[in-house]
Amino acid sequence: MFYPIMVDIFNKKIVIVGGGEIGYRKAKNFLEFGAKIVVLSPKFIDKFYELEKEYKEQIRLINDVYNKEYIYGSFLVIGATSLRKINKQISIDSKDLNILCNIVDSKEESGFISPAIVNREGLIVSVSTGGKFPYLCKKIREDMEDKYSKFDKEYMDLLEKLREVVLSEYKDRSQELFNYSIGLNRDELRKFLIELIDKRED
Repeated sequence: MFYPIMVDIFNKKIVIVGGGEIGYRKAKNFLEFGAKIVVLSPKFIDKFYELEKEYKEQIRLINDVYNKEYIYGSFLVIGATSLRKINKQISIDSKDLNILCNIVDSKEESGFISPAIVNREGLIVSVSTGGKFPYLCKKIREDMEDKYSKFDKEYMDLLEKLREVVLSEYKDRSQELFNYSIGLNRDELRKFLIELIDKRED
């Protein structure tokens, strides 16, 4: 049974075996969270070369077939090839080296699974069906992207500051003020925060 957890992957080495569409999506997600990515494949779809240009210091593409030596010292490993035999071997090797792996075509051979993610650079929401029906995760993620579109980095920074003020000066009304705050748009939230700060300083 998979336990939901958020892990710091900044500057961590993650090896992705597979140069196709699934490997690309995995690489893109990990790069956005600051990981150091090594992608291993005899060939790559063109999107990988675009990633290489955008994340020059974070990604390395290796044109080669899978070999256990490539995953030594990895924080995580992704098996995303189109060959069942290779993916299975990646799982065996990862377990032998005590490295968590995700095998995209086998939940049973995976040590972890990746949820669908909505990332607003301050608000991160993940959804998983435990590998049972990933398409549902995709639909829920799309719904959440629309519903929570206002919660971008600037908005979340304002909420963070508001939380500090409320817990410092209005702790007995915190739930009331928090509920009110998240219903405001960005300009309204900024104005409300200024009002709270001004009242505190009076």
